[in-house]
Amino acid sequence: MKSYFIRNEAVVLHILENGVVSEKSPSLLIINGLWESAERAIPLLSKIQGHVVTFSFRGRGLSSTPENNYNLVDHLSDIEAVISYCGLKNYCVLGFSRGAAYAIGWSLSNQKDMCGLILVDQAPIHRSVGKEALDFWSKLVYLQVPILNHMRLEALQGLGNDADEVDFSEQLSKLHIPVALFAGRNAAAKIPSDISEETLKIYKESIPGLNVIEFQNSGHMIPDEEQQKYIEEIGLFLKKLV
Repeated sequence: MKSYFIRNEAVVLHILENGVVSEKSPSLLIINGLWESAERAIPLLSKIQGHVVTFSFRGRGLSSTPENNYNLVDHLSDIEAVISYCGLKNYCVLGFSRGAAYAIGWSLSNQKDMCGLILVDQAPIHRSVGKEALDFWSKLVYLQVPILNHMRLEALQGLGNDADEVDFSEQLSKLHIPVALFAGRNAAAKIPSDISEETLKIYKESIPGLNVIEFQNSGHMIPDEEQQKYIEEIGLFLKKLV
């Protein structure tokens, strides 16, 4: 597994990469959640066959932390920098949580070079981050680790200042690549799923042929709560793209 840094203008981004680009199988680009660093995706990099890439967005993990520029377009520019540097052509994008909103935003304009999209437990909305959300995230401890160990407070505050809400619901029908939606179904989970029945209906009606995969023992945190099934389902989806 390779660990290295690239530049997106003044921002330094940390990348983790396993495998090499191949014409025989698609690459997988993993876009992590709001506070997650690249290291959170190591289980996927270690166990998914083929070429897998992930990175830490600005203000997360080992990437640098600009004072501002934390809107949707800024995060999409981080994705663009990673894809360009890694030379991804025939690739599938996986987005978890808020990363799925970034993945939708990217895919709507770049699906000509993509072969698939996996959305993990996220409504098709890039949400703004208000004061209550900032307070919640800044104090959150997950798996006994404060999320501020993964993401700088300045980046959270940057999201609060810059992140405008964008609802992609009416644009989902423009996606013409295979799409899978992973949805947590455990109503008793500590962190509940973000996929309500209404949200699921929007996805199903907007994307013909949508592959919905339910995780009965998970709420929102599917990558941790059902890690083995999560990895298996991703592998199965990638095999169908060959």
